[in-house]
Amino acid sequence: MSIFGSLRAALARLTGTVSRRESDDADLREEMQAHLHMATAENIRRGMRPNEARRRALLDAGGLTVATEAVHDQRGLPWLESVAADVKYAFRTLRHARAYTIVVVITLGLGIGANTAIFSVLRGVLLKPLPHRDGDRLLYLRQSSDGPGGDNISFSVPEVTDIRQGVPSLGDIAEYSPFTFTLERADGATRLSAGLVTGNFFDIMGLSPVLGRLTRPSDDGPGVPPVMVLTREFWASRYGADPNIVGKQVRLDGRSVTVIGVVQAAPWFPNQVDALLNMVISPHHLSAMMIQGRTHRMTEMIARLAPGATLQQTRTELASTYARMQHDHKDAYDPGSHYRVAVIPFKEALGDRARLTLWLLMAAAAFVLIISAANVVNLTLMRGVRREAELVVRAALGAGVARLRRLLLVENLMLTLVGAALGILVALGGLRLLISLAARYSPRANEIRLDLAVFGFAFGLSVLLALLLSYAAFIPREGTLASIVNAGFRRMAGSITRQRVQRTLVVAQIAVSVMLLAGAGLLTRTMVQLSEVSTGLQTDQVLTIQVPLLKFSAPDGATDNASLYRAIMAADIDNKVRYGQMRREIMALPGVLDVGLGSTTPLHGAEAVFEVKAEGKALAVGEAVPRASIRTADPTYFRAAGIPVVAGRAFELTDGSTAAHVVIVNRALADRLFPNEDPVGKRIALTGELLKFSPLSGDWRTIVGVVGNTKDGSLDAPPTPAMFSPFSQELALGGAIVMRTGADAELLAASATKVVRKIAPNAAIEHVLTVAQLKDETLAPRRLNAALVSTLGILAVLIATVGIAGVLAFSVSARTQEIGIRMSLGADRARVERMILGEGGLLLAIGLTLGVIGAFFGASVIRGLLFGIAPHDPTTFIVVAIGMAAIGLGACWIPALRAARIDPAITMRSS
Repeated sequence: MSIFGSLRAALARLTGTVSRRESDDADLREEMQAHLHMATAENIRRGMRPNEARRRALLDAGGLTVATEAVHDQRGLPWLESVAADVKYAFRTLRHARAYTIVVVITLGLGIGANTAIFSVLRGVLLKPLPHRDGDRLLYLRQSSDGPGGDNISFSVPEVTDIRQGVPSLGDIAEYSPFTFTLERADGATRLSAGLVTGNFFDIMGLSPVLGRLTRPSDDGPGVPPVMVLTREFWASRYGADPNIVGKQVRLDGRSVTVIGVVQAAPWFPNQVDALLNMVISPHHLSAMMIQGRTHRMTEMIARLAPGATLQQTRTELASTYARMQHDHKDAYDPGSHYRVAVIPFKEALGDRARLTLWLLMAAAAFVLIISAANVVNLTLMRGVRREAELVVRAALGAGVARLRRLLLVENLMLTLVGAALGILVALGGLRLLISLAARYSPRANEIRLDLAVFGFAFGLSVLLALLLSYAAFIPREGTLASIVNAGFRRMAGSITRQRVQRTLVVAQIAVSVMLLAGAGLLTRTMVQLSEVSTGLQTDQVLTIQVPLLKFSAPDGATDNASLYRAIMAADIDNKVRYGQMRREIMALPGVLDVGLGSTTPLHGAEAVFEVKAEGKALAVGEAVPRASIRTADPTYFRAAGIPVVAGRAFELTDGSTAAHVVIVNRALADRLFPNEDPVGKRIALTGELLKFSPLSGDWRTIVGVVGNTKDGSLDAPPTPAMFSPFSQELALGGAIVMRTGADAELLAASATKVVRKIAPNAAIEHVLTVAQLKDETLAPRRLNAALVSTLGILAVLIATVGIAGVLAFSVSARTQEIGIRMSLGADRARVERMILGEGGLLLAIGLTLGVIGAFFGASVIRGLLFGIAPHDPTTFIVVAIGMAAIGLGACWIPALRAARIDPAITMRSS
């Protein structure tokens, strides 16, 4: 055999020992070194230069590709040409390793895609700068107290004045009041969510017009015409972005209002609005009771930090001013209710409700990425064994560590960038679902998009992963051929360090998967618990329709109480006539068993909250004044809605407008006012400063019945204390229709809506929903949370399963000769299977243990998202551990079966 033939054979034997340990590896190393030196020397004697002589020796022994690339490594190329050569070589290498490339790209695509999608939501809701001018200096002030409806009780005009004068670090304050109008159009009426604002509102908010102008201080006060600014979203959806909208007149609750402009797109808080108007549109907002009533709290405050002022300075000044206000006006601040005020950066206020949920999802997505990266690193380590001979040859010809590392980095960058591109497609597919989730928590949901920052995030992840993969690979570091070959053979035989890294990554994958599954299990069980919560209604076959009729129209410019009262009473008489007609005609529809009228539909949230006192019941020192939601109901309301009367009686036709005042209370209010007593026959009355600004009276009312509690607004909230007055004895400025049916309530929606539309063509019909749909609305955010975390958990488990199976399969491949020897010495297939299962089972046990411990400590983070389930619920943890163990053992079984099928005769002949 020639020198070159011998060298080729030596290299073939070197590169063929990837998956088995040779007994004569020392002799083979010496043989290869000798043949390479001899071949190089022979070429030099033929007149070749040393570099060319070595290249020719390798060319004859190892082939054109490795030799050419290796010489490039040695002599160097211009930077651009060198990188281009690396890209070309990486493409060719990955094309030949198609299975590896496809698995890595898909794994990285799923991990990067999940993180990119959720990061886009996190950025849009919590991290993205506000569109407002100097948005970081914009502040929201919140007043709150204990008790029902106390989370945000707004401010009164006198309180705003005191804070404006007493907190100089606030440059200026804008006032805002949520309001609802009926927008009358030729194609039907709709509800318009609006905000009544002071003229400086848009200047304080730092917003600009996209059309026309915005309100200004000259639009404040009585005598000015009512004007309206449309939000950009409402302008586009309702008016088709009509550029001629400025100057047009629209009808709101029977009054003409001029559209003066369209404001730039921006998030609105504390509620989403369609338009903003000056205060003159509401006579009540210009009345003496609004201007002078300290407890008449209907105003939100938005402010800016004064130049040079700090947030801490503002908080200190506000605390001092608020304490002085409470001292000077003790009757306006019940000590037992613990009134308090907070100043919050506007950006934080916008994302407050979404913060915990989004960070939870981001953490879950990060866990998926960790598992994906671990899986890819394991695959890279396995593939790296088969490439070590190539790297040894390159190092032998002079390629340094940096050069070899760059070659691997280019290859891995190609993989991760393709994975990132796939991830962006995954993110696009899931973005709509995530936006619908965010919209339930934050008004900034419409700012979520895949912008340059999000693309940069995906690119950054791909670069980070490429670096990780490149540094996970073996790189020869020693200069002599002998030491390099020795190092290569040590690693090709399967170093203990490599095996430890692979097993550590598998353990991490299992542990993180268990933590994700535990979180998903807790959220899923929370959703199940909520779905089983009783709504308090005896039947689900109930259809509800909210029908707010036109509000009163006071004479233009009238702000005195007498004029307002006359307008209110006139509207009340007309509304009650029409509600009665709706009730009669809906009752005549086929399938309708009962129809009731009230101020609100069941399960739809609280009405106005007033202070309540019980006759003969004195409050203890420091005890909070009882509060209750005030509602109305007609004699058939409770029967139609399915609300049980648990004591006393329902309203009767004799409880008319001229009869004695009676009320029905729910169990929550009865227990609050009369613990361990029968409340029927006892008397209660509305009280407090707020009563002064209400058309309701403070007369004593006799309790004639007690009804069961209903889950109003939220299934996981405690029952709201509620008091019902007869529909005929109170104002009917807004109302609801409830109907009980004998079959599917949803089938009656169209017929009932048609009746309402005929009687009140200008009414904005809302919430045509069955009780089941109302319950689903409450569950929707929880369902989305559980679905998203569960999806990420399942994805993590699938990737981890592939990782377990892959590592064990590689171990079986590396130990083929050992297993063959064991079987030739008498080991049967069952014993071999147990050996491989034991190896995988140990990794599984360690991962499960670490995962359960991590889940135990991490579950406390999501305590606020749980209901009816303890964060350390043992049932959830046991089910997750058993499920993961079963999946893991299944992943171990496939390599075990493969090992048991090894033919010892074939193995021994090939060794």
